[in-house]
Amino acid sequence: MRKLTLVATAALAILSHRAPAQSVGKMFVDDLKHSGSDILAIWTSPFRASGKDWLLVAGSAGVFGLSMLADESVSNWAMRNENSGALRVIEPVRSGGIAYTGKFIVPPVAAAYIVGLATKNQGIRDGVFGCATSWLAQSGPPKLTYLLVERQRPDTSPDNAQRWGVPGDWEDWQKHSFPAGHFANAMSCATFWSERFDLGLWSIPVYGVAAAIGVGRLADGGHWTSDTVLGGILGYAVGREIARHSLDRGEERDKRKTGIILSPERTGTTFGMRITF
Repeated sequence: MRKLTLVATAALAILSHRAPAQSVGKMFVDDLKHSGSDILAIWTSPFRASGKDWLLVAGSAGVFGLSMLADESVSNWAMRNENSGALRVIEPVRSGGIAYTGKFIVPPVAAAYIVGLATKNQGIRDGVFGCATSWLAQSGPPKLTYLLVERQRPDTSPDNAQRWGVPGDWEDWQKHSFPAGHFANAMSCATFWSERFDLGLWSIPVYGVAAAIGVGRLADGGHWTSDTVLGGILGYAVGREIARHSLDRGEERDKRKTGIILSPERTGTTFGMRITF
């Protein structure tokens, strides 16, 4: 009888510690809060950077400088062959293509998020919001750059990759070559998904789509090679950091879902395992 009482007490303790199911509104608000805090963390990261971080920044600047040597030659090749071979295959992600603007991408992504809310699927919600957060977080630095410095795009300055100006011109789209925003967006999402979900070999097509967007912008005369290199570095760094934040939150949730119950009673001690799901 005593054993039965202990088992029943442990079961009641387990049930009494179960977390209440989250409402749709609460899940949405939580996702928004996490997104906002992640974006703020990215934008304020220079103020917390270590010496190693600044070495990586210096290395990235060096890679950008070296890639400038290929700016005009690569741009000339890409624009000469814009309608041939592999460059025609990637037309859907190039300027004017069906997947070039957000109006074709947002609806299915929004639908996926609604499914994630309805089914309380954390993975789907993280996948959608993580990509959106990475996209927004990395969009800040390029837009600030457009205010500070301008660079002519290849299609307006095909023979001179060094047409820079200070300050920048926010309204003139043709002076927003530096850095490559579309590629940075794609790379941030690809990196987030790869790092957050450990995609393994599935990372190849995910990064492949991102690379196609970068190459497509070269063929469209939208960016120089060095702009694309810098955009890729920026997108990768942001996507990886947002994925780390998401994984950290996942570990915290897992810790809250399980635990040992050790409760002293007048007649003995209740021992059990708490599992919340």
